[in-house]
Amino acid sequence: MKKMITDTMLMPTYVSRFSCIGGECEDTCCAGWGITLDKDTFLRYQSSFDSVLRPLFTQHVKRYSKSKSNEDYGHIELGKDDCKSCPLLDEGKLCRIHERLGEKALSDTCSHYPRTVHRFGDLHQMTLDLSCPEAARLALLAEDAFDFVAEDRTISQGFITVVRPKEGIDLATMEEVRSLIVQILRSPDITLSNRLRVVGQFCERLDGLIRQRRFEDLPGLLGDMEQDLDSGAAMAPLAGFTALPEVQAQVSAPFLMAGLKAFQSPHVRRVLEEVAQGLGFREGLAPEGPALVRAYEVGRARLAPALAAVPWLLEHFVLNEVLRDLFPWAGESPKRQFAGLVIRHATARLLLVGRAASREGMLTPLQLAETLQVACRGFAHDRNLVRHSHQVLEESGWDNLERLYTLI
Repeated sequence: MKKMITDTMLMPTYVSRFSCIGGECEDTCCAGWGITLDKDTFLRYQSSFDSVLRPLFTQHVKRYSKSKSNEDYGHIELGKDDCKSCPLLDEGKLCRIHERLGEKALSDTCSHYPRTVHRFGDLHQMTLDLSCPEAARLALLAEDAFDFVAEDRTISQGFITVVRPKEGIDLATMEEVRSLIVQILRSPDITLSNRLRVVGQFCERLDGLIRQRRFEDLPGLLGDMEQDLDSGAAMAPLAGFTALPEVQAQVSAPFLMAGLKAFQSPHVRRVLEEVAQGLGFREGLAPEGPALVRAYEVGRARLAPALAAVPWLLEHFVLNEVLRDLFPWAGESPKRQFAGLVIRHATARLLLVGRAASREGMLTPLQLAETLQVACRGFAHDRNLVRHSHQVLEESGWDNLERLYTLI
């Protein structure tokens, strides 16, 4: 039996407002992605005698031959249709397992998506993956979405990521680092671009202390950053940095081309086709440099008034990536994680710019949120594309911090 826990969880306000809208959703989380089954769920499906589900389970529920844990014991093979959808869906895109066996019969993956839960010591933190359209709308469009609340939730223990001390740094200090980064990203009266650059400075200094094993200097670094934020000194080194649209367009375009070649759901494909049209792509190929830059400039000009209606949109997108991805402690060095955050931000902005360029009228707030949902669904959380993006940056010398700043 799965071990369930009930505890008070800290979450952004938008998480507390979320509930799945089921068949009304324009996209589906049950297509295109692997559907992992924990061991308890796998065995329950294999032993089911339900007359409708049993033949479907026999045909589509498979064991992972190389699995070494109970959390990814098996999987549901996706269908062969264009959408690569889950074969357990009915004609209305609703789950037959949920209908016939109830919510408790769902795997951890199916019952908890789009939720992500991290445990820092005794503290549980919950966020949502914005690849879900409803989660994206709630997180990106409400001004108070990233106020924080504490609520009691019940969740499978196997779905919780337990955060452990990393690189000799205790959990309390790791959480202080994350809190400071959130504070930087929510700093008023500073452009989001400069806030991200300050985060980059901090990650580089943090990276240096970790490599040199100077853990005793971490409290001093945190104190210095807080003081520099309060005094405005953190912004001083950034005075010479300006937006370089031509660089943003040309460096981000390969990321878009990689995504266009991958499988996408019809909903995602429709949005990406608008983006490609706006930027002048033809048959998956980017236009020549000057033409791409011109299209990018047109899109930026058309996007600006749309963003003015929801000026917090990109800030909320970045904040959610930071919280969901356990930034900067998710397996890579802080500096490399910052490069990944810049890639996701640049790709998301490229999609917004391209879609704005594809139409004469202004994008609505709902269309802005939809575009960023597609950025998450199609790009940000595809591990192969993330690895490809890092490789592109490294091979072209764009993983240097000062060069990364020009992409922001």
